[in-house]
Amino acid sequence: MTVIMNAEAWERGRDAAIKANASKGRNDRWIAADETRREVEGFLFGWFGTDGFLGAMCAQLDEWGHLTEKQEAAVRKIMADRKEREAKRAAEREAERAAAADCPEGRVTLTGVIISTDQRENAFGWTWKMLFKSDDGFKLWGTIPSSLFDWDGETDFPHIRAEDMPGKRVTFTATVTPSADDEKFGFFKRPTKAEWVAS
Repeated sequence: MTVIMNAEAWERGRDAAIKANASKGRNDRWIAADETRREVEGFLFGWFGTDGFLGAMCAQLDEWGHLTEKQEAAVRKIMADRKEREAKRAAEREAERAAAADCPEGRVTLTGVIISTDQRENAFGWTWKMLFKSDDGFKLWGTIPSSLFDWDGETDFPHIRAEDMPGKRVTFTATVTPSADDEKFGFFKRPTKAEWVAS
């Protein structure tokens, strides 16, 4: 029985390889007529096996080795829209960074928003960290102040989970060290007097 299953698996693999090579040959003929289609192919194969229009277009290209003119035009429009949005977001991030203050140094009182949280392992176990963005624009990385969890003495479970903290405003005092590689970024330690701030 095992031999039969191995033979079947080998045949499936062989058939898939044959199909992939045949598909590649068909795609190459379609691309040869317009080299910019290689970018279309690469974009679509990122959607391989997914649902929706792009997944269907990927399956079409994989199966037949080409798209119709209307299909190709629709995919190219989606690609152009995505590039435009990405360029806009990049410009916004650059403008935001330019407007941000440089990271301070020393013992500082900070107010801003928690961007993200993550659990990290160290020599003492697991610790929750946060990426914090000051109202002045610079960003800091450090350990979440324990008081932000608002511990319940009866159940010993936090009222506020770290996963729910991103997007919330907070103020605290900490020792800040600027990054050697980025003047708009730094690290904080020994946070105290941490409190949630109403949005």
